[in-house]
Amino acid sequence: MNKLKKIKDFNSAAEHYDRDAVMQSIIAEELIDRLNYIKINPKRILDIGSATGKNSILLEKIFPKAEIYELDFSLDMLKVSMNKRTFFNKLFSSKKRYFVNADMDQLPFHDNTFDLIISSNSIQWSENVDLLFKNINNILTIDGLFLFSSFLKNTLIELQQFKANELTQNFLTIQEYAGILNNNNFYDPVLIRDEYQNQYDDALSALRDLKKIGVTKSEDSNKSLRGKNYLLKLIDHLDQFKKNNKNILSYEVILGHAWKIRNAEEHVIRLMK
Repeated sequence: MNKLKKIKDFNSAAEHYDRDAVMQSIIAEELIDRLNYIKINPKRILDIGSATGKNSILLEKIFPKAEIYELDFSLDMLKVSMNKRTFFNKLFSSKKRYFVNADMDQLPFHDNTFDLIISSNSIQWSENVDLLFKNINNILTIDGLFLFSSFLKNTLIELQQFKANELTQNFLTIQEYAGILNNNNFYDPVLIRDEYQNQYDDALSALRDLKKIGVTKSEDSNKSLRGKNYLLKLIDHLDQFKKNNKNILSYEVILGHAWKIRNAEEHVIRLMK
């Protein structure tokens, strides 16, 4: 993956991301809703891949006294989030919000900094998930919670079967996530798999939707310069998956949480469907 190209993709998507990323918003709300049933009172929260700050707004309501750090590699996404706060809120609000323009693969924080780390629909952009989870564990405090969602192996299966999977990321399986959590000293992980499908009136609308929210693979820019014949072949391919005369894009999603380990023998993993 070309990260510089991916940053450009998300910078371009920033202004209309809240409008277009409907499924991502639903997943994030479902993920954060789980905090209402988990006993935790964090003083400092990190949102990795925070995008336009919708997660932080939800987190503020649950933990009004917490400091919240939004981290994203797209500066334009962070700017959209910052601009959501009115002058009055900035001046008089006691809530502390910080904005960090950085790559999740190079987290710029000291160990034992955050009581809660959340990442929704972002981990798939990491170039080394195992190392990312190791670093997340390091910057969590003891008994800190890691809450995350990401896309799994069968995401965009319709596109994966076109041209040797050149259009999508190499998504992990739920079993691989379980192993990575276990290897990096997280305890009592709970992993839930879910499925979503987006419907479109035509294949071109589906492809435009993917481009607008930046979820497809980003390689060197010259690889995106494909001709009309390529596009027509891709549309014909996607039409094979139509249901009720609608084009379909499928998403397989993991929602999980795990705690920073206290005892090396506490490795119990629950997989739920």
